[in-house]
Amino acid sequence: MIDDRRFTDFLRNDYHGHILNNDYSDALKTHVQKAIVRFIDLELMGLSAIPYIAAWNIDEAHHIWYEYSGFRLSALLQCDPRETAEMLRCCIVDRCTYPPPQTEDQITPEIIDRHLLTNARWRIRGQVRQRGMAEAIYKIAPPEAAPFWLKDQATIETHADDHICLSLGLLFVVTKEMRVEEELRQAKEELRLHRDHLESLVEQRTVELKKAQLEIVYRLARAAEFRDKWTGLHINKISRYCAIIGRGSGLSSYKNTLLFQAAPMHDIGKIGISDQILLKTSRLTTNEFKLMQNHSRIGAQLLSGYDSELLRVAKNIALTHHEKWDGSGYPRGLHGKNIPLAGRITAICDVFDALTSFRPYKKPWSFRQAVMEIKNGAGSHFDPRLIKIFLKHASQIKEIYDFNSKQ
Repeated sequence: MIDDRRFTDFLRNDYHGHILNNDYSDALKTHVQKAIVRFIDLELMGLSAIPYIAAWNIDEAHHIWYEYSGFRLSALLQCDPRETAEMLRCCIVDRCTYPPPQTEDQITPEIIDRHLLTNARWRIRGQVRQRGMAEAIYKIAPPEAAPFWLKDQATIETHADDHICLSLGLLFVVTKEMRVEEELRQAKEELRLHRDHLESLVEQRTVELKKAQLEIVYRLARAAEFRDKWTGLHINKISRYCAIIGRGSGLSSYKNTLLFQAAPMHDIGKIGISDQILLKTSRLTTNEFKLMQNHSRIGAQLLSGYDSELLRVAKNIALTHHEKWDGSGYPRGLHGKNIPLAGRITAICDVFDALTSFRPYKKPWSFRQAVMEIKNGAGSHFDPRLIKIFLKHASQIKEIYDFNSKQ
């Protein structure tokens, strides 16, 4: 054990605390002195851990000092022992807090970096005071030494009569273990960033593919324009009319966008109809009309075999936009809600635009005449509910009609 002379020398030369030399109770001074003697004895016996006694005023938890710190601590920090507390305060860059032993988790997820640690100190010391113990790992980066890690295990004592809290603990150098953990954490973060980057690339590529796909399909739809100029103008208006009714019918923004993008493809099957029929300036014969009806199936075949939701909607529209509510339409004679909603909406818009557009065999109807014709088709040609929506939004329909009438 340390003898009285050597302890006296310690007090004279190496003690930098406040309690033993100031106005505190004899009980507290005796307790601190015994703790110092015990820790000096442990160091003399070659203890691998670094013992310390830290103290702070209960009402001033932000100000901490050391009644005793093992000689190896100041050596690690490369500072004067009197500067230990200030050096630690400035050099701790990470603090990872362990929970009390009775909790199930091995370690809490709370890791506090140096920017938040200053404001968190009061809260942390209040918590450890309530627990009566502290266990944490600190990453310390001295200005003139390599970073290192210390594991702190301490008992917290409250001496209410003196308004003093003591932390009597041991510090273990765990640099090797924590470097492995930090490297693992950095590797996980790099993997996360790499994964996020790959996901971003996939998302970007998916958007590009969708744009390319949409462009190809639109070009197919536009191909009809080179054979039939009325069809080319027709597809531009159809998509806008459909979007108005689709929105009014309660379609989500996403579903309505699909309808808007798919509607121009409703007559894509006309690519497979001969010029003799498609460009005929007089009314079609019965046989010619039957051949023209094939454009619905041709369009559906052109748009089949793809996973794209857009093309699935476009296929349904191409196949069913000539079906009628009462079952008298073509190509399959579907009736009522057996006809897909997108097909029912497009049917209304297709007929309305055909009525109000010029054809070699007829003059365009007025807006009012066409609206009345559409209204009269409710329950026979068209879905009655959708006709109500069409009439409710007739003013918006007319804006598109008026704009295109000037073209």
